[in-house]
Order: sequence, then C-alpha cells, then structure tokens
Amino acid sequence: METIDSRNFLAGVRDAARPRPAGRPRGGKAWTPLFIVASPRPRSGKTFLARLLIDFLHVDDGGARAFDLNPGESALAEQPMTLAVRADIASIEGQMALFDRLIVEDGVAKVIDLGNTMFERFFDLMDEIDFVQEASRRAVEPVILYPAETHPASPHAYCRLRRRFPDLIVVPVLNEAILKGQRVRDAFPFVRAAAVPLQIPLLAPALKRYADQPHYSFADFHNKLPEEIPEGLAVELRSWTRRAFLELREFELRLLLEKVRASLGAS
Repeated sequence: METIDSRNFLAGVRDAARPRPAGRPRGGKAWTPLFIVASPRPRSGKTFLARLLIDFLHVDDGGARAFDLNPGESALAEQPMTLAVRADIASIEGQMALFDRLIVEDGVAKVIDLGNTMFERFFDLMDEIDFVQEASRRAVEPVILYPAETHPASPHAYCRLRRRFPDLIVVPVLNEAILKGQRVRDAFPFVRAAAVPLQIPLLAPALKRYADQPHYSFADFHNKLPEEIPEGLAVELRSWTRRAFLELREFELRLLLEKVRASLGAS
C-alpha cells in the first residue's frame, strides 16, 4: 500500500488552509500559528518543549520568532540558538509591545515560553483585550501547548483554560521525562482532533547532557551526527530528535487539516 509522506502532504495542504474571509481570494496571506507553551507549575519541562518546538519550526517551516516570559530566569533567551527575546508584561508598555508583535501579519510562526509566575497574568490580559478575536482578524491562530503533570493543580488549570477560551486549541503534552511512566491522559480530556495529546519520548540523561548545551540545537541533531559527541550517543540523539520532530509534524498536520475543514465549511 502506498503511504503518504507527511512533509510533502503538509506542503500540499498549507495552501488549502489559507483563510479566505469575504473579499479575499484563494492564495491570500496564510494564517500564522502562535504557540503558547504554558504551565502553572515550575519544572514542568516547559522551556525544553519550547526549545524543541522552535528547532522543529526552523527545520520544517523555515523559522520562528520566540519570546521568553520567564522573569528572573530567561532560560530560553539564554539558549543562543533559539534567538529568543526577553519579554515583560509587568508594565503597560511591555504588554503593548509584546501583544503588538504577536499579531503582526508577517507569516512567521511565534513561540512563547510562558513562565509559571506569569501564567495567570498573561491569560488575564488575553481575556481583557479580547486577544483571540483580534488574532483571528489578523489570521493568527493561537495554540496552547500544555505540559501535563500528575500534580492536581495541572489538570485543574488545564480544564480552566479550556472553559475560559473555548475557541482555542489546548494540547496536552505528555513528556515521559516529566511523567516517568505515570498515566495522566484521562485527566486531560480533549474533543478536537487537533488537540490530541503530544507524546514526547524519554530523553536519556546521558543524551540530555549534550542536548542542554547552549551551542547545540535539535535541528543540528536532526540533520547530522555532531562530531564532538561520541558516535553511539550521537546516533541515539539523532534518532530521538527525529522521533520527537515526527510527533510535532503529525500535530502540525492535524492542525492544518482542522483549518482546511474550517475553511471549506466557511466556503
């Protein structure tokens, strides 16, 4: 049986997923994803996930703009390969600067690494300024990637987000390095195909030691075997990266297919 190559298929459906509001013909500006990686809990694997996503977007989509909202840490911005910029929502000026950059119509994917101390404030602001509606008007699609945990606060905040922003896609992320074999899927329900939980395979500590070095990106591991790493570990690291990128690619495909269906329904 002939199989579909996911990368080629993604390229084929992107054009079909272009929004076509009244008066805009097919072939207009494509919608732009805005990925908000968020958890109310510390040490949830959030920054690791944001970095993985940024590197995936550089390989698959040609790049992304990243924003680090981790007051006092700036862990993502300290990784030079991510090209992340620090952002601050403590002041009105900082809020305006950030949200203006998030809805700019440049066709470039955006990634936010949202610190747990900013979790409530950021989503309060989104609500106050009706950001979801404004983003939709600008052909920007906000998606929340939510690292799942066993702590009761994690599924509670997840369900609150889904109730508060019913039009947003909120995707649980099951990172085996955080969950350590514990089953939590039933605590993070979903109804939309685009919100099927992401499965991030366990990255062994021996491999993570190399992956955490600031001069490396997962894009490097995906494309080649780094010469500075022992060959056996380099092969394992490339294999892990390709598995993780495939999971993200399939997620992107589900998201694009949902946009296609919405576009066809609107037509």
